[in-house]
Amino acid sequence: MRLDYIEICGFRGFREKVRVDFGQGFTVITGRNGVGKSTLCDAVEFAILGEIAKYTVESASKESVRDYIWWRGDGSPSSHYVIASFVGRGGKTFSITRTRDGGADKTPAEIESQLCQGAAPDDPLKQLCKTTVIRDEWIASLSLDLSETQRFDLVRAALGSVEGTDLAAKAKAVVTLAESACGRVETSYQQARSALQSGLVQLSEANDAANRSSDVSAALAVLDRIIPPTDGELAQRIDLAQRTLPDRRRRLEGLGLAAFEGNEIAARKKALNSPDEVVRRETANAALETARSNFDRLKAELEVAQRAYDLEARANEIAASLSILVEHGEALGLHDEHCPLCAATRTDAEFAAGIQSARARINQLAEGVNAARDRLASARQAASRAEQQVAEAQAVWDSIEQQLRTLRAREEALLDIFQRYGLNPTNAANPDVLDRDARDEREQLVELERALNALEASRAVEALTSVDARVSLLRRQADAVADELARAQSAVTAAKSLEKSVRRSAGEIVDERLARISPLLNEIYQRLRPHANWRSIDYSIRGDVRRFLSLKVGDDLNPQFVFSSGQRRAAGLAFLLSVHLARPWSRWETLMLDDPVQHIDDFRALQLVEVLSSLRQAGRQIVVAVEDEALADLLCRRMLSTPEQGGRRYTIDFNERGAADVTSRLDIPPMASGILRQFDGAQATA
Repeated sequence: MRLDYIEICGFRGFREKVRVDFGQGFTVITGRNGVGKSTLCDAVEFAILGEIAKYTVESASKESVRDYIWWRGDGSPSSHYVIASFVGRGGKTFSITRTRDGGADKTPAEIESQLCQGAAPDDPLKQLCKTTVIRDEWIASLSLDLSETQRFDLVRAALGSVEGTDLAAKAKAVVTLAESACGRVETSYQQARSALQSGLVQLSEANDAANRSSDVSAALAVLDRIIPPTDGELAQRIDLAQRTLPDRRRRLEGLGLAAFEGNEIAARKKALNSPDEVVRRETANAALETARSNFDRLKAELEVAQRAYDLEARANEIAASLSILVEHGEALGLHDEHCPLCAATRTDAEFAAGIQSARARINQLAEGVNAARDRLASARQAASRAEQQVAEAQAVWDSIEQQLRTLRAREEALLDIFQRYGLNPTNAANPDVLDRDARDEREQLVELERALNALEASRAVEALTSVDARVSLLRRQADAVADELARAQSAVTAAKSLEKSVRRSAGEIVDERLARISPLLNEIYQRLRPHANWRSIDYSIRGDVRRFLSLKVGDDLNPQFVFSSGQRRAAGLAFLLSVHLARPWSRWETLMLDDPVQHIDDFRALQLVEVLSSLRQAGRQIVVAVEDEALADLLCRRMLSTPEQGGRRYTIDFNERGAADVTSRLDIPPMASGILRQFDGAQATA
């Protein structure tokens, strides 16, 4: 599979749709720094993986890498997508379309089936991109700067799955099963040990109980007295007595509560029936009756005074009207010896006498109202004092009745205790009898418990033999489980040893494959010539379980620490190119280099061009992005373009709208057949 074309729109710095058709032989992409050459490599990787792996920091300042995958400049693209198309040797194409909103139109499994073959490594698509797209910023970090274990893992992933992987998985499964079986046996062993420990405790208790078996006869006498003999065996009688213990304890509890309440009630009754308390109740009752009677009498007198006042008030209203009339008549005087009020014939003396008589009556009526008002006020005061006396007498009597109600409530509570605990209420009113019953019940309960303990001790003598036999059996079982545990632990040890051997064998297979690619690494290293004196590079692998791959030059020197920056990049390119060429599981025959000559001098850049030319002549598709125009010209001249697998050159720059764009495309024609022979004098003569 080779790259056919990449089409992008609204991706990174490309706003408009841009399509780059790759030459089947090679493609050189040039342009100044920052115009978007690397974006074409990003687009291929993003189409395959859905991510751009070169960013080691996922997020910063509340933003993530995904916020910068699509166009963020001025204007809006017509769409947001990336299409990467591949073509096989038979001309069959395979394309991947990944959009901003819809994701990819191919699943990872479909992509893997087209680009990978055979025994691929874990996460093959990520390994494929990591070893196909060689970026400027990753050359050192993915080679010399890796730790020895990471470098070994990178090479092993490039080689793909090795023989023995299934055996390693099976060996691991055997270890897991052995450990699981050992765990189950260990659990059984712990259970057996726990049962044995419990049996030893029971044996010790049985020995102690047997030593206390001297009071058996006294215990039987107590049992006969409290639990009448039946036709059952002793064990049945003991069991019956034990079942009665909860009821007896409950009865004892009820008797204790009843005795307490009975004593409290008796004390309250005694206090309430004392002579002083009886006199106090009678006095309070008599005072209440007297106050009520006095209040009723004064209340009646108040009503009489109120009615008298109401009559006098109405008479006073009449007197007021009469006073106005008299004053009016007196003001008018006689008129032709006739009274102005009644028109009767009167003399002056009679008229004056009549006026004076009317005034006397009016005064008399006014004095009656004042007297009635005074009597009403006096009656009200007397009734108020009587009402207060009734309230005070009622309060005293209420307190006495509250004491009586409290006594009745305690009596009801006592009856409730008898009912709740199933006691006979015959002696509810006799606290002395209740105390005696509670004391007798407590003594019987204590005697019964002691008797049962003694009888249980006597039964422990008989049980001692069976407990000892059970302990012996538990010892034999624990020993058998211990032997089984030892065998299980031995099986785990053997399984781990087998797994280690399988992993060592797999490591040896990797060593053999590394030995095959070692000449390739040395050849590319020698052609790039990172160092003038150290013309070759070696590797060494150590470790059985954890594997370490180290690179050495000269007298066992680490190039990571003795090479300059440019030398380290040249050695890193040799390492990564050898890893790229050593992948037997990859169907993708494309090598992509993103500005690989940064910090490399012109001499080593020329050597890299020659290496790429050799890879191109071997039939591999090369895609390389460089900034230097002269280097781009050299690449186009040195890499072979044939009629079947031609070459192309693209120039990337910003267009007038500020977006990245392809500004020129040049097809590199294949070299004419025999063009070199005509300048070769020796061959011309021949």
